[in-house]
Amino acid sequence: MIEWSNNRIWYQDMPFRVNGISVGARMTVIRLDNNKLFIHSPVELTTQLQLELTKLGQVFAIVSPNMNHHLFLSEWWLAYPEAYFFAPPGLQNKRTDLAFDDALSAQTPSLWRHQLYQTLLRGSDKMEEVIFCDPQSQTLIVGDTLAWFNPSPGILTTMLGLVNGCYHDPAMPLYWRMTFKDKTRLRQSLQEILTWPFDRIILSHGQVISKGGKEKFHQAFNWAL
Repeated sequence: MIEWSNNRIWYQDMPFRVNGISVGARMTVIRLDNNKLFIHSPVELTTQLQLELTKLGQVFAIVSPNMNHHLFLSEWWLAYPEAYFFAPPGLQNKRTDLAFDDALSAQTPSLWRHQLYQTLLRGSDKMEEVIFCDPQSQTLIVGDTLAWFNPSPGILTTMLGLVNGCYHDPAMPLYWRMTFKDKTRLRQSLQEILTWPFDRIILSHGQVISKGGKEKFHQAFNWAL
């Protein structure tokens, strides 16, 4: 795993393909109080990854940012039966084989209240995403809200990034952007996020943003603001 913020945040990358196109996947780990680990968008659970997590603390809460980020939940559910599993809007109906402890919303659960900020990116008629911010490291953590495929691992990924407007700069992929019919609700979500104290962004797909994150986030949503 890569340490993003000293003794606070790490992330783990893994190869991942969608329809044969390499887009990668990234999991974020935040160490909360009492060495409890908050797992965002879990990737494939390998033995090596489990060993690294053991060194960091106790796997405490596992969250998926949206209903597309669920492919590896079963193995985490089996490996960490004592952890709390939180479902984003829509996932409980999609994964009826899993028993979630609670559903995520715009309200921050007590398990990480006063440690992380949380809200819903609303306005889409297809999918809502839960957005998180760690004020301690000034880091915004997103799933598919932003992607940035430059540099890319291949020509197909480059084409995907160009078609969806997330190659030259970080942006919400066009296929999802087109589903945001309620711009008023979207703007309300964006305005809340822009009040948060962040300068860096960890994305689930593509390169991370190590500085100037708030400005890049604002630019990425000029079309809505």
